[in-house]
Amino acid sequence: MDQARLRAAAAGVAIAICAGLIAAAPALDRFRGLSIDLLTALRWRVLGETPKPSPAVVVAFDEATFRSPPFEGSPAVTWTPELARVLNAILDGGARVVGFDIIFPTSIEQSQVRFGDETVGTRLRGFDRDYLRALALGARAGKLVLGQVQHQESPLLPSEGQRAAVGQGRNIRALNVFSDPDGVIRRVPLAFMVDGARTPSMAAELAGRASGVPVPAGGDAEAITLNFSGGADDIPTFSLADLRACADKNDKEFFRRHFDGKVVLIGTLLDVEDRKITSKRLATAPEGAYAQRCALGGAVSRPVFARDTIAGVYVQATAVNNLLRGDALTEFGRAGTGLASFALATLAVAAALTLGPAAAVMVFLGLVAAWTGGATLAFRGALVVPLVEPVVTTLAALGATVGYRLVAAERAMAAQRAKERAREAEMASAAAIQRAMLPQLAPTDAAGAFDIHAHMIPAREVGGDLYDIVERDGRIVITIGDVCGKGVPASLFMAVTQTVMRLTVRSGADLKAEIETANNLLVADNREEMFTTLFCAVLDKTAGTLTYCNCGHNPPLLLRHGESGFERLGACGPPLGMMDGIKYDPRAITLGAGDLVLLYTDGVTEAEDASSAQFGMARLEASILAARSRPARRLVEHVIESVRAFVVKAPQSDDITCVAIVRASP
Repeated sequence: MDQARLRAAAAGVAIAICAGLIAAAPALDRFRGLSIDLLTALRWRVLGETPKPSPAVVVAFDEATFRSPPFEGSPAVTWTPELARVLNAILDGGARVVGFDIIFPTSIEQSQVRFGDETVGTRLRGFDRDYLRALALGARAGKLVLGQVQHQESPLLPSEGQRAAVGQGRNIRALNVFSDPDGVIRRVPLAFMVDGARTPSMAAELAGRASGVPVPAGGDAEAITLNFSGGADDIPTFSLADLRACADKNDKEFFRRHFDGKVVLIGTLLDVEDRKITSKRLATAPEGAYAQRCALGGAVSRPVFARDTIAGVYVQATAVNNLLRGDALTEFGRAGTGLASFALATLAVAAALTLGPAAAVMVFLGLVAAWTGGATLAFRGALVVPLVEPVVTTLAALGATVGYRLVAAERAMAAQRAKERAREAEMASAAAIQRAMLPQLAPTDAAGAFDIHAHMIPAREVGGDLYDIVERDGRIVITIGDVCGKGVPASLFMAVTQTVMRLTVRSGADLKAEIETANNLLVADNREEMFTTLFCAVLDKTAGTLTYCNCGHNPPLLLRHGESGFERLGACGPPLGMMDGIKYDPRAITLGAGDLVLLYTDGVTEAEDASSAQFGMARLEASILAARSRPARRLVEHVIESVRAFVVKAPQSDDITCVAIVRASP
């Protein structure tokens, strides 16, 4: 594994570890509650709720009660006689225990409002007698618990007479619940410290009395996490008005059938009063007293709209059910959440390191779907698998990994660009050196008999073509060549070839011997087995003779004055550098006034257009004929312009070199 992959793997592990640590941080505790909310909704809406027997039932002060006589138009404080009748009927029906989620902090018997010569309280002395007697009987049997709300300074307590009837604190328990920082109720305490003593909460007290086992038995658990069922039918709910009418009918069988062995919670079920936001907020349904009616007719019509809140009495009823059924939610601790997030983040990071961003996102979405499905199934078994924290931190890990890859790629590209710039600088230096090795100006002919011009266009920064024009002892040595290959290797062998030619071809007096010596020198230590096609000519300016040796090079074209046909100066032997001991046979021609010779490399004739058609000899000859009357420079420029016009925008595939020798016209 290379260093880049090792660094990427190390970065991926570090990112996954950070994701796990962040998920386990206290700052993300609020996401733990959101996970419970989402899983409650998913279990209900996707899997459906499995009906479970409810140990708890609710007797509700509902809207129907407030609209039914004798309750209609009367303050709740005056309902105590009717409530006493219902309470007695419930206890006689076999209820295990009755808990009050509603508090009557005052009694009409305590009223100080003047009514004639007396107060209302005095006039109605004994109004609550039946209610207090029912409380006392229930408390004496261990089947009744009143509620109170703990406050730091003064708790909200039942009235003094009610407290006395139930034996004071022995049968009064706190209704307080825990709200998370987002204001959502997800947990119910099991005990409170009251006057330095550990006292069970309302839910724990009711569950303990119903089961016969005090809760919490060991004293270690501080609270339970509520496991709400979705919808509104999990806890049977009865209207106080219907039960009061049922008691008037003396239908003992109805009370026995519905309340025997049950934990009964009495509370309000109203549209605006005592509403709580709980972890059921995404899985609520329209609430109502939907249990079987006894005396007031058919079933209650269900409201159309569901709120995100539920009646507070259902919080206590759900807590009682969870305790008695043993299905309170079990949450992962911070360590478990961190490990789960690390595992999910590791998979997402691995995808981000091995796949493209789009594919990694698709893998992430698949992981989220699979994780959510597994968490929903686990939630059916009351296990809260972290949902939001792993998804959020894994998404962050995915983004961090993709960002890391982008940064790493950018750095790699920057390093590559730096290497390219360095290479370009080196190649530019090499090209400058190569250009410096070529003659800058052709030797001048004082008599003006000969006009010579050369030009080379490398296919790359440096090329394998070469030309040389050197005047020695009244003669001009003209060389053109093409090294096999392209780029740097060809340019290096070109430099060697040009150096060897300058050392061996001194005056051209014995061109045969000089060429054969050059060949032997190029063969020596030629481990790369490179070779050069080369045309070397010696021009005698006085006599006008051109002695040449064509070593496997493209045949130069000779155009005589006044003629339209070309002569080709063919090969005198194989390319240089292929094999030592080769014999070459130079030849000689005489250039008359107006004659011209064009030397060229195969980059001219083999130049290709976009359709891979080659420039060819015919177009080269036509180009020469079109510019035959021009000076050597213009002739070379015209040939190169013709090649460029032919290839248009097709890339240059080979070096292009031309040398023109023109003898002045008479």
